Amino acid sequence: MFSGEEPSPSKVVFGTSFLNRPTFPTDIPHDYFGNVQTPYRGVSNLGPSSYDNEEKTTFRYVLEHQPMSRRGYIVNARTEKREVFVPKTDVPSPETYQMDLNKIPETKRAFRPFNSSCDRFPTVFKSTTIPGPGSYESDVKQNRQVHMLHSFGGRTKLIPAVKTKCMPLNKDKCVICLTQPIGDYYQYRNEVLCADCFNFNWQWQEKFKRTYLQAFQKVRDCSHMHQHAGTAARIQLVDDRIMKKLQRKEAYLSLYWP
Repeated sequence: MFSGEEPSPSKVVFGTSFLNRPTFPTDIPHDYFGNVQTPYRGVSNLGPSSYDNEEKTTFRYVLEHQPMSRRGYIVNARTEKREVFVPKTDVPSPETYQMDLNKIPETKRAFRPFNSSCDRFPTVFKSTTIPGPGSYESDVKQNRQVHMLHSFGGRTKLIPAVKTKCMPLNKDKCVICLTQPIGDYYQYRNEVLCADCFNFNWQWQEKFKRTYLQAFQKVRDCSHMHQHAGTAARIQLVDDRIMKKLQRKEAYLSLYWP
């Protein structure tokens, strides 16, 4: 290039030249649209004007294929014979779709219906130790409920079936056998009865009448839930939630097995 001569304009305009520019839908553009949209795949030069519609819509085709009229243009005026379509005879017969019954192997008769020899309804063996209808008690108390302490506007409190006595040392003795009771026992005021003496007097009424024994209440010491070590202080051995659960269960079972 000589000095003073103007540079010739570049053939590349906006990043392109005389080459074919790739366009959608035949090519994929290198942008987000090309990544999301699927380009058109097929014949690129196929459009509405590419079909031969004139072969089926020309006036000559109408004259050759449609029946015309010789009596005018009113209803049922076409008298020419309609076009007869040649029936196709090169089709398979209905027998070709059916299998040959001669090739089916001979089936044997089942020994039992549905090839099953099991009983339809299995025999249930009932136990002979089930009590009969007359073995149940019909005069038992119904609608039994656990005894609760209620207060107006306050919470209900469970009445335990066995009263727990919290004491460092259990010094109670039975008034009949003069021995320290083991386990649960009965007490009314200052009188204490062990379980054996209470049951004996309840049956034979030797020293106390049943009307008097009804005032006794079943009690137990707190050795199962507290540890005193001979002092007034106590160390809790069982969680309160577990004790409440056991008391509710014991109160419910006491309604049926006192």
